[in-house]
Amino acid sequence: MSGGGPVRLLHVAPWIRTTGGVETLLARHAQADAALGFDARQLALFDRTSGATDDAYATQGFSWRSTPRGMQAAMARACAARAGSVIAWHNAWGLPWFAPADGSSRRIACLQDSVTHFGPLLPGLAGWVDGVTCLSAAAARSIRAGLPELPPERVAVMPLPIAAPPGLSATRPARDEWVIGCAGRLVRAQKRWDRLVPFVAELRRLGVRHRLEIISDGPLRPWLEKRLGADPAIRFLGWQTRDDYWKRMQDWDAAVSFTDHEGGPIVLLEAMAAGVIPLYPAVGGSLGDECAPLVDPRCLYPAGDAVAAARVLAELRAAPPAELEAMRSRAQAVARTHSPEEYEQAFARLVRAVTAGPRLSRPPGGVRPGRLADWLPLGLLTRVWPAALGR
Repeated sequence: MSGGGPVRLLHVAPWIRTTGGVETLLARHAQADAALGFDARQLALFDRTSGATDDAYATQGFSWRSTPRGMQAAMARACAARAGSVIAWHNAWGLPWFAPADGSSRRIACLQDSVTHFGPLLPGLAGWVDGVTCLSAAAARSIRAGLPELPPERVAVMPLPIAAPPGLSATRPARDEWVIGCAGRLVRAQKRWDRLVPFVAELRRLGVRHRLEIISDGPLRPWLEKRLGADPAIRFLGWQTRDDYWKRMQDWDAAVSFTDHEGGPIVLLEAMAAGVIPLYPAVGGSLGDECAPLVDPRCLYPAGDAVAAARVLAELRAAPPAELEAMRSRAQAVARTHSPEEYEQAFARLVRAVTAGPRLSRPPGGVRPGRLADWLPLGLLTRVWPAALGR
């Protein structure tokens, strides 16, 4: 590719106008892409309504009733309006389905989950991408091994961006009752907030005085409220404004995650920026696996073991104040390396490298050959054949 004008860029993601880590990244792109020299648009696959006030965003509004064949035809029409774009496929959802008719000049797979999640998808990306972004060194190693046709410089680790307010403190008052924070959509799949129940039970058994603040909401909330009981030490606060979110974090002593797989998560870094000690499961291949032990090796607990997380918290709580202060300072130091500006420049460098070099991916060549499964509703197809999305 050549030419002195802005690079045409199209972001494609399952959801854009909802709450989540990928959606936060895309909001950042919407603010910064033009200044980076991109003529950028965003296309959601499943957002229900656009709510857009300009032409920079659209949604296909796909649902469980949609069929792959119908989705392919709709995506071919949508991408035709941006023919010649570099397409950034966020988490590569359905990329092998849509790439044959995407009209792209180059393709970049932005893999924002952990190796546990995207590892099985890598064979389906072979030959379809010109570059890949990820969030950890472990993820980059897995991608380079799984896609050996890509030069090493076309697999780039992105610093997950956080926009923390100024003046955050690592100091906490000396107190017997620790404030433990949780943030993220209250669901069982992936986030595994059901593990909060054995975590709290173990804290109670150990006699750890605590107050639990849950900044989020979701379908699992009634289930959690029923099982955790009417305990005044547990507060379901729902979604917070940005200012209230950061004020709450400034009072937390520790933050806990129970996830099964994650690329970041961004809430982990945000908590660390506020001087919070993280407790994160060793899921493998995530940014959390790399960052939590930099605060203290004990902060990375065995994956899936909520009881172990509670015991680690009890051990950390008993540490001398000076040791806790040092942990909080290390947490903030790690978070400072993840500024929005660092992420934006790293992403721009990869796009420019991919556009300046030869195309490595298969060019668009029309809709791929049909299969019987292409006429099945998406909800049914993904239940009986979950790997279909990567084929």
